[in-house]
Amino acid sequence: MRAKIKAITFDLDDTFWDIGPVIINAEIKTREWIESSLDEEIAWGDYESFMLLREDLIKKNERLAYDLGALRRESIKHHVRHAFSNEKQLDDFVESAFEIFFDLRQQVTLYPHVKDFLAAASAKLPLGILTNGNADVKKIGIDKFFECHFTSLDVKSNKPSSKHFKKAVEFFNVLPEEILHVGDDKIADISGCIRAGLNPLWFNNKSNEWDLDLEEPPQISSWENALEYIEQNYEF
Repeated sequence: MRAKIKAITFDLDDTFWDIGPVIINAEIKTREWIESSLDEEIAWGDYESFMLLREDLIKKNERLAYDLGALRRESIKHHVRHAFSNEKQLDDFVESAFEIFFDLRQQVTLYPHVKDFLAAASAKLPLGILTNGNADVKKIGIDKFFECHFTSLDVKSNKPSSKHFKKAVEFFNVLPEEILHVGDDKIADISGCIRAGLNPLWFNNKSNEWDLDLEEPPQISSWENALEYIEQNYEF
């Protein structure tokens, strides 16, 4: 028996685009701007030290765990504080650096057929976004397809916590099982939505194996025939 759905929610990063190269490019160019502006080389450290710094900042301020913008600003501030004696000048510089990073972070390349899928799907069902990230869908050019957009900052938590999913249930005024959630992350999206009572659809374009202690969910690997798959397997 096909599940009856009344809305579809989506993750963003690595579901509609590949975020890795985008973040790397944004990181590199922001660091280049900072070093050029300060006329000095910064000891950024390696990836491990980058992650350890983030963990340390979050320990000092738990809000940073779900506020990526604030976390990014504090990380930048950590590396450039030595160059400023004036706190306002420091804050202004950090904000300028963050704006450069944030703008570059939006320069994503949509996976093939994403826009066609969203245009067709949004004509049939209300669509929403549930993301741990801070992508600006208006800048990316897909905001018109969605009726709601909930981030970790909005719900003060990260998926797989149930808060994103409960927010969608409240917004659409439906039962949890009447929402289909589509995302790439096995834990944040799929395990999270299952435990919250939503229907899962795993976007798996990298042929990853299902290795969680949960029944393997239905999956799609591209957006080309995604709507056809949904129409064949769900009632709405």
